[in-house]
Amino acid sequence: MPNKLGKRYSCAECGAEVLVTRAGDGELSCHGEPMDVLQPKPLPSSD
Repeated sequence: MPNKLGKRYSCAECGAEVLVTRAGDGELSCHGEPMDVLQPKPLPSSD
């Protein structure tokens, strides 16, 4: 699965986070395991 530009990846074991600044083929891994794509955080409402 290619890395997606602007996505943030996280390691489940140590909590390291990586922000992808250049998309490309391959897979991000940490401690020999693939890193998970983090979901975007919702913006606070401006009520």
